[in-house]
Amino acid sequence: MLPPILLLYLTGLPVAYAADSLATARPAMQREVQSGFTRARTRLVLSVEEAGRIERVNADVGDRIAPDQPFACQDKTFIDLELRTNQAEREALEVDMAYYRKEVARYRQLLKQNSSSESQLDSAQRNLNKTRTQLDALAIAAQILRERKQRLCIEAPAGWLVIKRFVEPGEWVNAGEPAVEVGDYSRLVASFALSVMEYQALIAQGEGLKVRLPELQAEVPASLLRVSPAFDEVSRKIHLELEIAEGLLSPRGGLRIELGLDIPLRTGAVLVPQRALRQRYEQYWLKRPGGEEIRVVYLGRSTAPDGDWIRVVSPAVKPGDQFQLNGE
Repeated sequence: MLPPILLLYLTGLPVAYAADSLATARPAMQREVQSGFTRARTRLVLSVEEAGRIERVNADVGDRIAPDQPFACQDKTFIDLELRTNQAEREALEVDMAYYRKEVARYRQLLKQNSSSESQLDSAQRNLNKTRTQLDALAIAAQILRERKQRLCIEAPAGWLVIKRFVEPGEWVNAGEPAVEVGDYSRLVASFALSVMEYQALIAQGEGLKVRLPELQAEVPASLLRVSPAFDEVSRKIHLELEIAEGLLSPRGGLRIELGLDIPLRTGAVLVPQRALRQRYEQYWLKRPGGEEIRVVYLGRSTAPDGDWIRVVSPAVKPGDQFQLNGE
């Protein structure tokens, strides 16, 4: 009867080697650290919509925009006067409309009694319709005035921080002039330019992606925000942005971000267990399951939690290849 190992070999099943006496080569990795700087996820410059005088400013540089409070407001005196004029005109037209409504009813009754002509009824009806149309136009004009009055206050998103302030109380501003620049610092963004191999290493980290802030001695989770599909002809790299949404007590721009990526060595080196290496006459060899020996260049040791591994390189060896362990 044939030995079990020889029987598996003759049947083309190297499973016994893989389980007990074979090792699979791993790609040898090197740690690369990319640096970037934080900035606000979104920045806005808010402008003045109408010319006027600034009445009050409610926030300064570095302040957080309070909820239900505008950043600044312009003087509303002339808008209020226009609204009062509009209201007086509407009240006058409502008096006229009440009169014409009664007049139409009176002429209609007289026409039934043959005491009035139809032209008189048509004239009264025309006056009533014209007054109603004028009243509708004034109602629309009042709505426009109220909208203009509301826009005299410059509203910024609540919770955003003031980056730059352009106006002061009492200052006259023209329509279109900038009033304030604000930024959303609740989530920070950092830009990076990565090679294809580095980008693949980033994607491989998935939801476990973390970045380090050396100035704060902190490590925080990050996520991939956006990736540019364009080709950079100068750097030949992929431009992308990472988002940091948690883990920072005082988020701000200009914080250094370090992104660590483990990528395969460009020499094509692999990791194999130390027991797989054979040495004869100052030369190093690896043996395949079929018995073929491959000459390799020994590059040194590599620490790993599952045992002693070494780095070797050879054109005939690639990650995923299997080799026999010594003593088996």
